[in-house]
Amino acid sequence: MKTSKLYIFLLSALAFTACTKDLTEGLDKVDVNVVASENVTMEGGIVTVRKGTPVEFSIAGEPDFITFFSGEIGHQYIYRQRVETEASDIVSSKLKFNIYREGTSYPKDNPRYTNCIDVYYAYSDPDKGVEGFPGLSKSDFDADSTLVVGYDWKEILPKAAYDDLGDNITAAKSCELDVKNLVGKNLVIAIAYNREERPNPGEENKPDATAQLKYYFDGMNIENTLRNNSVTRQYAGEFMFTALNFKDSLYADRKALESYLPEDMDYGTVTANVPGMWNMNNVANGGFYIHSTASGNPWKTAWLVSDPINITSCEPDQGISIKNLSQDIRSYTYTYEKVGTYKATFLIHNTNYKHEDGGVYEVTVNVVE
Repeated sequence: MKTSKLYIFLLSALAFTACTKDLTEGLDKVDVNVVASENVTMEGGIVTVRKGTPVEFSIAGEPDFITFFSGEIGHQYIYRQRVETEASDIVSSKLKFNIYREGTSYPKDNPRYTNCIDVYYAYSDPDKGVEGFPGLSKSDFDADSTLVVGYDWKEILPKAAYDDLGDNITAAKSCELDVKNLVGKNLVIAIAYNREERPNPGEENKPDATAQLKYYFDGMNIENTLRNNSVTRQYAGEFMFTALNFKDSLYADRKALESYLPEDMDYGTVTANVPGMWNMNNVANGGFYIHSTASGNPWKTAWLVSDPINITSCEPDQGISIKNLSQDIRSYTYTYEKVGTYKATFLIHNTNYKHEDGGVYEVTVNVVE
């Protein structure tokens, strides 16, 4: 059946105030409308559409830039500048990460026992006599290394939980810590690689030379579920990790590695595979790793310690840029796949080196089965 289309005027343009004619040109004629069809209707100023049906918005005027916010979770205009969630809105808060290893794993009852990873946390709670981790100087390595080794860290999981890790991302171990009650309590995360500074079982001509494992951390983040069932995530890139490299003593093949080593051998990280040093290239997405040490070399020790973490921190909601100066669009189509009521928002503006001017257009979209 042929579908007839009817243009429905939804909104009146907002008044724009500009200090130059160039900025207001094109904005004073802006209209946002919706194209109606059999499955897209309007009543009382609300557009009703069946889920999975494309909604076509027609756009009149000549704005330079248009950004579209669908109104779905993570894409709401009202939260475009939000960088922190209200603590009272948090229903649950969990630190999550996956961990897996590369290399041959030997059990604890074997002289070649290879588990050399620990993951800790600390927090402050003066009312209960918990002082919390005092923080790194990041300039006095001797003091910092003594501090992290001697501090009374709390285990996220017992060390034995890492004895038999999977050797790829699909077999990674999922780890989780409830941190809801630690909001505002200076949560610090620390990861120790060979905290005990165990030597290679094969050093000093011992027969059981053993490679030190390589450990991967994947997707580390704090996931907050809010009262409206939305979810925010803060990835490890915001934890501000600092590395502490206990054994710069040496890489037997130091010359071959020279170009990969950081200038700061005490606190630096790397962008390649260097034994016993942290590679943080993908930390913005919660991923990082520490490279293995070959069986013929001394085992390394290194830590990774965060700054105090603001558990309520979150990413601002994002819109989609649908027009810039190089584009000329007259309509935009978007499809809602879940039932609900959404406030679709178009942020429209012109800008030059002197001034910026624009406005906001909103459409309430009710998505039904």
